[in-house]
Amino acid sequence: MQDPTDLTARWAGFLSKIDERFQETLSQAATILPQLLDYQQFDTVPFANAWSGIESQAKALIAKIEDTWQQSVSTSWETFRDDEETRLADAGEALEPFQERFYQTYYAEQEKGRRVMRQLEKDLRMYEVRTFAEAGKKLAAKARENLSADFRCTQCQAPLPVQEHFYRSYYQACHYCQCTNTFEPGSVARMVEHFAVDPMSEEQALEAYWPYWELLQQWKDQGDDSPAVVTKDAVLQAYTTYIEVFLKARIQMIPVYQERYEADKNAKITWLRKYTLDAN
Repeated sequence: MQDPTDLTARWAGFLSKIDERFQETLSQAATILPQLLDYQQFDTVPFANAWSGIESQAKALIAKIEDTWQQSVSTSWETFRDDEETRLADAGEALEPFQERFYQTYYAEQEKGRRVMRQLEKDLRMYEVRTFAEAGKKLAAKARENLSADFRCTQCQAPLPVQEHFYRSYYQACHYCQCTNTFEPGSVARMVEHFAVDPMSEEQALEAYWPYWELLQQWKDQGDDSPAVVTKDAVLQAYTTYIEVFLKARIQMIPVYQERYEADKNAKITWLRKYTLDAN
């Protein structure tokens, strides 16, 4: 017969091993990814491809927790339950006290797995945002370095200062001859906008993101037949707070985004409603 103490110990050992392998995956990524932009002369495609492989490995480890519970651990607990209920029935003893203890332990063990999954999902998200944000900052620094060396007045060749918001074209008057020059950001700076502005903004919005994320997980965990502790409106309110911080951080880097602030905000809220809150 299955030993519940052994089942609990084996499950805890499995969860610990998954966490260890997950952290090793991110640790290896932390060694490799920061160097890729330098090695690839600031081409972001190899960086994105490498991250895609790392993310797949990490998500596979997270998914393995639920798969293992369903395919192996849960079955072992059910075998123990069936054997013990048979023994108690043969002995003429009541089943209810055992069943109460069993299901309390069973659901507690299942919840252990879910907690680890949630923590690893959170670790992965935090690592992704911060890794891409750091890559974006490195890319922006390289772009500014290149542009500062090349941006000169077309008439008198005097060096011109590069504005803080240099991701888009703009006009710059020369302080020496008053000639108006057109600033072109170049490919590296344009890559910053398309590759890194969002994660750099997400990094600034992380403090507002996690309350939304926690509420969303709680809302998903609610049973259809139980009273709603977390409502859709509460999730939407937390999401709106996060999105506002995120979009305003983008505007700080690219002011022209102010023109589409309301449209972007409404589009993201509509997406959450349609594909998450109303889809469940």
